[in-house]
Parts: sequence; C-alpha cells; structure tokens
Amino acid sequence: MTKFLYFTVLFLCAIAGIAQSQPGMPQEHSADNGLVPLAAPYTISTAPHFAVLVQFPRADSIRRIALGDSNYFLAEADKDDPHYAIIKQIRASAAKSNPTIETNMLVYMASGRVVNIMLRAGKVADTAYSVDYPVPNWKPAAPANDPPAVPDESVKREIARAELANKMLADVKEVRKKDAGIAAGGLMLRFYRTERLGELALVSFDIENTTKDVIDLEDPRMNLVTAAEKSKDHKKGAAAKIEPVELVQSEVSAKQLRPGERAVCVIAFKPPVHDSDQQVLLSVANRAMADHPATYRVE
Repeated sequence: MTKFLYFTVLFLCAIAGIAQSQPGMPQEHSADNGLVPLAAPYTISTAPHFAVLVQFPRADSIRRIALGDSNYFLAEADKDDPHYAIIKQIRASAAKSNPTIETNMLVYMASGRVVNIMLRAGKVADTAYSVDYPVPNWKPAAPANDPPAVPDESVKREIARAELANKMLADVKEVRKKDAGIAAGGLMLRFYRTERLGELALVSFDIENTTKDVIDLEDPRMNLVTAAEKSKDHKKGAAAKIEPVELVQSEVSAKQLRPGERAVCVIAFKPPVHDSDQQVLLSVANRAMADHPATYRVE
C-alpha cells in the first residue's frame, strides 16, 4: 500500500510539472512557421506603426490588390515573393466615440480566386497570418496547331527594306569603284546604284577623304532643288528654291575619316513628285567646309 501511494504521488507531480512547463491557453499559431491561420470570413485587426503579413498558398501568387479605403490602409504584394501581402495602417483611427474604421481588401490571385479580407483599425492581435485554399494544377491550354502569326504589311516592308539596305552596303564594301567620282570640300563621292522598293528609293554610295587631314562628315542630305527662271537678273541654272527631302534611313559606316579612308553609305527616301525644272540632289559635306558639299543628282 505504501508503494502504491508513493507511485501515485510521483505520477501527480509529473503531471503538475508538465502543466507548469506549458502555461496559458493553446494558440492557433502554426507550429511550423508561426503564422495564424485565418478562417472565413477573413478579418484582420491593424494599428499604426505595425506591418501585418498575410501568406497565400505557394502554388498561387498575387496579381493585384484593391482597397476599399486607401486613406487609412496600405496594402501591397511583396515584390520578391508575390504570395505574401503586406498591410499597414497609415492613419490612426478616429476618437473612441466614433465608429471603428474598417474597409475591405480584395486580393486578386493568379489562379483566378479573389480573396476578400476585412481590415479593422484598432489594436493589433497578430502580425502574421496565413490563408489556405486548394489551388488547381491549372495551365493555359496550348493552341491547337495554330499557324504562326503572320506579320502585317508594314512589318514586311520594314524587313524587306532592312535586307535590301544591308545587301547594298555589302556590295559597296566589297567592290570598290575606281572611276572618278564627284570631288568637293576634300571629299570624293562615288555613286553605286539606286533600287526601288515600293514607294521608297534606296541609294548606295561611298565617300573618300582625299586630304591629308582627318575629316568629320556631315550627315547625308537629300534636297529637291528648283532652278531659277531664266532672266537677266538670274544666272542660268542657279537654284531658286531648295527643299529638304526626309530620309527614311541613313547608314554611314564612319562619321570621321582619316586620309585616304572611305565610308560606305546607303540612304532610303520617298522620291518627291517633281517637274522637269526640279532635281533631287544627294549631298555630303566635310564639316569644316559645309558650304562646299559633294553633290550627286539622283533623279
């Protein structure tokens, strides 16, 4: 009997020891990550100077967040891990006599689910929560043998122009003309060829530095030149009007030339409608002698 009483006392002491080692009521925190599981309908208490975190399922991610009242609350998805939302109360709630400030937060998820959480300004209960729900293993259906997208006409024209311009540049680079070109301002301009592509004209040419100095080139220009009327007051062939023609493309392999060096070039433009007394002129100038450009009549 004495032994029985002895073991009974030991058993009761052990129970008391366990109870003392785990004081208080059991909490709803997850044992693994310390998050408080939220149960529907979802409600979170907030307070100024605190950030509240809400974790959503790993298989889902936040697309956007909408707040009913953004004057008191701020909410955003974590930039590095969008299955977390961070909530802050940015203003203190009104006096105690007034109703508690609260609003709803709509969280739009990648899975298509919309999670509605009520935010209530007051006293923070916890700062880390979790929302759990099943996420279907959904993937967008693959197109059923859809043909590849066909580029529109404008894209086709751009591709064709780029390919033709590259070919014309390569031809000028590979085959160097030996015939005399047009000399002016220390430059030698040699025309190679003109190609038409729809409403555009492409012109290829090269420019050579014929001086003993380094030359900086001006950008190529196209001008529509109208000759002056023949009269005693005007020199024959003098230009009465010069109108610039917009270049769609201008490719020059080098803007600075050492002595004897040349640049290969191609330009593209829309030829203007013009009369017989008008000429379309290509001009390239040495920057130091810009008023003496080398010019070539394209048409």
